[in-house]
Amino acid sequence: MESGAGKESGNQGGSTVVVQREQKQTWWTSLTPEQRKVITNIAIALGVSLIAAFTIYFGIRIVRKQIANVEENKSLGKDQHATWAKQIKNAFDNNGWWGTDEALLRNTIKEIPSQEDFEKVQASYRKLYEGANLVETMTGELKQTEYNEMLAIIEGKPEKAKDAKKGVVIYDPDVWAKRFNAAVNYQWLGVFWGTDTEAITAVVNELPSQQAFVETAAAYRKLYGVSLMDDLTGDISPTEIANYKATVLRKPVR
Repeated sequence: MESGAGKESGNQGGSTVVVQREQKQTWWTSLTPEQRKVITNIAIALGVSLIAAFTIYFGIRIVRKQIANVEENKSLGKDQHATWAKQIKNAFDNNGWWGTDEALLRNTIKEIPSQEDFEKVQASYRKLYEGANLVETMTGELKQTEYNEMLAIIEGKPEKAKDAKKGVVIYDPDVWAKRFNAAVNYQWLGVFWGTDTEAITAVVNELPSQQAFVETAAAYRKLYGVSLMDDLTGDISPTEIANYKATVLRKPVR
């Protein structure tokens, strides 16, 4: 026959197990399915308990948050790369509206002076947004033609920051032709085809001379087998065509 003390001791032991089980269930069920999946994978990969994997996971999150805070402060100071990274994120967020603010994204990427600077912006973006990959985000946020345009803008920059500081400007008709083509073949809602007139205007304004336009038209035909002017006149109004021609004719001949 068990004594009262023995029963009480046994009940206390059982209560402890129940409490521990409930505590475990509480912290585990409080996680999102994605967090549980990541923690389980960490536990399997490292051969540790779920508790240890949980500690590792949130330890990494805390470190990333601290790095993001440091980078956030840079964006308010002299580090222009962090500022550009934030502007790009703002373009993706688009003030909560559906889609991406392509004009803000285009203008921001145009401001970045070199391919080397763009790589630094990518690094800053990764720090600001806890490991997010800028190029992967662009592929998910942009239509293929928009993505091609942004890549062409980056491709048209000097490779090194030192060259950009010296005022080196890349003269590349192939890049301008690719941007024209991306604008002409613009697709929206994943179904309908149209023309991105803002993108066309951006390229026309950037062309340094009438000769640059002629060489870009030649590059367009070589790349796509069709006339640039035929593609433009087939997609936009006569009034817009007249405006673009007037803009080109106001430029120096060479």
